Amino acid sequence: MSYEQDPRNIFVNQRQEYSEKQQTVKEQSAPSNQQQSNSSQTTQQDEYVKRVEEMKRLAAKYEREGEGQLVKDIVNNVIEQKARGQLSNEQLIAFAKRVSPLLNAEQRGRLEGLLEQLLKL
Repeated sequence: MSYEQDPRNIFVNQRQEYSEKQQTVKEQSAPSNQQQSNSSQTTQQDEYVKRVEEMKRLAAKYEREGEGQLVKDIVNNVIEQKARGQLSNEQLIAFAKRVSPLLNAEQRGRLEGLLEQLLKL
């Protein structure tokens, strides 16, 4: 399976396509601000690269520590965010719907169980 066809890369591919479209729009709408546009795009790309590196680091961490630690960290994070009013049950449900198609049947079942627990918090 090639890199582009791997479903785990869907967000990377979508972000690259989005960045390319944004660059095209910026070039067409403001050619006189090219230097400023390039600086802004570089900053956005740097932020994107940082986020991707952080996701890779987290994936490696939980690969070592296991699913149990991942679930504990998710539950603790949800409790903290709900307490601060930064996370709603609707956002949790929306996230689960976005992630679900990327999972196999067993993983979807575990996600549904975890979601039920998180909605009760």
